[in-house]
Amino acid sequence: MLLVVAVGTPLLLATLAVLVRALRRPDDRGAWLALGLAILVQAAGAIWLAVPGGGSAFPAHADYLLLSFFPLVFVAALLFARRRLKRLSAALWLDAMIGALGAAAIVAQVLGETAERATGGGLATVIALSYPMFDVLLVVMVLVAVTLRGWLVSPVWLLLGFGLMAHVGADVGYVSAGFVGEQRPLWVPVLGLISPVAIAVAAWCPTVEPRKVALVGWRTLVTPTVLALVAGGLLLADHFNRTSTPAILFAAATLVVVLIRMALTFVENTELHHSRTLALTDELTGLANRRAFHEALREELAELGDGRLAVAMVDLDRFKDLNDTLGHHAGDQLLTKLAARLQDAVGNDGLVARLGGDEFALLLPNAGLARTADVGRRIGAALQTPFEIDSLEVVMDASVGAALAPDHGVEAASLLQRADVAMYQAKEARTGFQSYDSSRDRHSRERLQLIAELRHALERDELILHYQPKVNLETGLVDGVEALVRWQHPVHGLRGPGAFLPHAEHTALMRPLTLHVLETALAQLAEWRAEGLELHMAVNLAVQNLLDLRTPGQIAAALKRHGLPARALTLEVTESLMLHDPQRAGEVLADLKELGVSLALDDFGTGYSSLEHLKRLPVNELKIDKSFVMAMDRDPADRAIVASTAALGRSLGLRVVAEGVESHASASVLAAIGCDLAQGFYYSPPVSAAELPALVRGARDAQVGVVDVT
Repeated sequence: MLLVVAVGTPLLLATLAVLVRALRRPDDRGAWLALGLAILVQAAGAIWLAVPGGGSAFPAHADYLLLSFFPLVFVAALLFARRRLKRLSAALWLDAMIGALGAAAIVAQVLGETAERATGGGLATVIALSYPMFDVLLVVMVLVAVTLRGWLVSPVWLLLGFGLMAHVGADVGYVSAGFVGEQRPLWVPVLGLISPVAIAVAAWCPTVEPRKVALVGWRTLVTPTVLALVAGGLLLADHFNRTSTPAILFAAATLVVVLIRMALTFVENTELHHSRTLALTDELTGLANRRAFHEALREELAELGDGRLAVAMVDLDRFKDLNDTLGHHAGDQLLTKLAARLQDAVGNDGLVARLGGDEFALLLPNAGLARTADVGRRIGAALQTPFEIDSLEVVMDASVGAALAPDHGVEAASLLQRADVAMYQAKEARTGFQSYDSSRDRHSRERLQLIAELRHALERDELILHYQPKVNLETGLVDGVEALVRWQHPVHGLRGPGAFLPHAEHTALMRPLTLHVLETALAQLAEWRAEGLELHMAVNLAVQNLLDLRTPGQIAAALKRHGLPARALTLEVTESLMLHDPQRAGEVLADLKELGVSLALDDFGTGYSSLEHLKRLPVNELKIDKSFVMAMDRDPADRAIVASTAALGRSLGLRVVAEGVESHASASVLAAIGCDLAQGFYYSPPVSAAELPALVRGARDAQVGVVDVT
């Protein structure tokens, strides 16, 4: 009786612990309930064996209870798996069958004859062999679980695995002793007690969120492959030596299921390949899609080495107009036909992909600028032939932008971004093809870094002004100056406006930068006027300030702050600024005119010059662009343009200023044709505030122009 209590108490306590856990925690409740029932039947079988006479014969009634442990554990494993696998596929069930049949073949071969001699055959032999067969299955199941999840598993699974392996050990001792008719050793019941205790402890370990396991890769093939080899080995051994008939039957059945598993794997791989092909193909055109293009580009870059490649973006011009006019079905027809022409233009040495809409991408391995430009020309030529869409002939143009590796980068994202920038540059310039030009990239990493540094430069007062004199051609005196910004960079030294203004002019930074220049220039002008230098100050006005209705008030406040009359300030604007929002720009200019500041139309003769601007804008001054002035003493055409512009300005009552005067001959011609003011390196380059007073006073003293003090 004492033995019954000693065996039964820990088993029943372990059963109670697992069942309570199953009832109190909702996660994996069904699996833990099955494990609790498995321990319960194990406890019942162990207690039966502990009762005097309960295990005297084999098989005993307790054996049926003990064997029930295994199906319940397999049910628990199935329930655990359902929560962690996306689905229980047919392949998984076939693998389970291979495991069961393979285990049966191994056990029948290794222990079949021994079990038959020990038990006399019949049901007793089947019962005797069931223990090791189920044990082998348990071992396989634990190894498969570890293989799929990896070796870094949580304490729950470590304890469960340990508990099941302890049960296997107890069974080995139990059956071995039964085969030879000996007393079961002490370690057998000890392992039998350790097994349910370990499972009970696992049940009450802290809950871990289940990690999804994907049945992919080599791990899923380990178990069926090993068991297939074992089955094949048994069949091969039977050819040379007589092998147990049940073992041969189980081995043959294992191989049959393995063949079915292989056929299923072939079908799945075929479907997977087909699905992958569909996933990498554009449905409309049959070309590679965005995913396929990115994969191909990454592969080419990984193998680039000292080689080169080109990435090009192709975008149709006016494609939206076609869609809006003829409908999306017409657009789809056009894209399908365009895809074929792009493929022909690129040939077999490159990849053509449709990224979406009317945007296509080209990948050209081993291509430099010359070959890429040639592909761009071939695409342009291919589009010259009209497309026939719904019985209409449609002519389309395309813009192609290219980026080269390693010249423009060696990362997929940067190459695509720069090819996209080049494509938009080609679209704006209407050139058809454009390679990446970093100086025109508003979104490059270098530009972003420069803008960030420029923002800090404003905060640290690193922006300084130089001033270029504007000379009165009639008197030779300095009438005023133009403020030109410079950047005293802490690393790169003094940087001219061309190094940073083109990058800043499309950002929100341009408005505060212009106000900073205006404030600094007016403060300096007030200081000069206090010293007796009656000068005028010219400052360039950015488009952001021209479109800001607050600008007139800000300028008025700055003039008042420095005690300057409005007529002392000239604001220079370019004609292109008026294109952004003519109505608002006109309102701001009208307010500035009413304030009393002078307005100058800068760079006249370039860009969008028109007489309409001169007639409509409230300007006082017309500045002839230096591109006409610099060569006018050698080029009759430039001289004629300057003369006619000066005459036009005088007839409209405007003061005429010539920029870019670099020679005495040019200065003489300008004076002769009636220009009012001139500026350029002939008189003086832009100089610092400290140098300018000497220039002004020298010109006044000599009365013959500005002396050279630089």
